[in-house]
Amino acid sequence: MQSIQRLGGIGALTAAGTFVVGIAMFATIFMDFVNATDPSAAVEFIVDNQLSLYVWNNVIHIVFGIVLVPLVLAIGDRLRTAHSPLARISSVFGLIWSGVIIATGMVVNISYATVSDLQGTDPEMASSVWASLDAVANGLGGGNEVLGGIWVLGISVVALRERLFARRINYLGVVMGISALLTIVPALEDVGAVFGLGLIVWFAAVGITLIR
Repeated sequence: MQSIQRLGGIGALTAAGTFVVGIAMFATIFMDFVNATDPSAAVEFIVDNQLSLYVWNNVIHIVFGIVLVPLVLAIGDRLRTAHSPLARISSVFGLIWSGVIIATGMVVNISYATVSDLQGTDPEMASSVWASLDAVANGLGGGNEVLGGIWVLGISVVALRERLFARRINYLGVVMGISALLTIVPALEDVGAVFGLGLIVWFAAVGITLIR
């Protein structure tokens, strides 16, 4: 029990770190790339910055998805005493979120390699392939945060009711969960930024609590 709690705490702190690194790289290096509306310009950027894009993608998707698993299990164990169906259901959504995030990272990695190879022989095809694969990746893990929102909101509601974490952590989780669910509406997709920034604080607070 203690070992999974500690692993979960380390996972939470690592998750916070992946968000910090991901947002910092986005704001300083990749903002124009992520917001690009011209697929050909995006492909050219990928070819010129493939290594840094691989690092960024692996941090925000692969590493995050992996460390999310012990965190979900640790919080699930912590909430087990509540005997709440909501806690169990939320944990399942947390594990699904982890799998989807990892899958997104793998799709994006293959996308970078595929369009880079095509760019040298058929630039138009490279742009078309990138537009298609980018839509798939956004649908899986970039365009909305519903899975993460259900997990965070569900466990925060149970933890608030059972007083299993500090109240400020639970209230923050409720707010973050609701903000994530709002991203299902296309016009409110930018609310996902609030979810991402808030999760840095939430992950750090939960991580410290689990380790202690």
